[in-house]
Amino acid sequence: MAIRRMVQAGVTPITWLALSGEWQRDWARTETLGAVAEVLVQHGGASGIAFAWEAQLLGSKAKVA
Repeated sequence: MAIRRMVQAGVTPITWLALSGEWQRDWARTETLGAVAEVLVQHGGASGIAFAWEAQLLGSKAKVA
């Protein structure tokens, strides 16, 4: 019911994954990149797997567990 009230008030619900992207803003923010990448890989399901795969392909220095 709380979510319905928020939507009625004009809020657009987003997922936790979208929220983490909003908080990170861009992948150039290296001071928080490692922590965000770790959460994404551990809890992001298919998105986390895709991120880890892309990071490996690009030879990224982001620490991915």
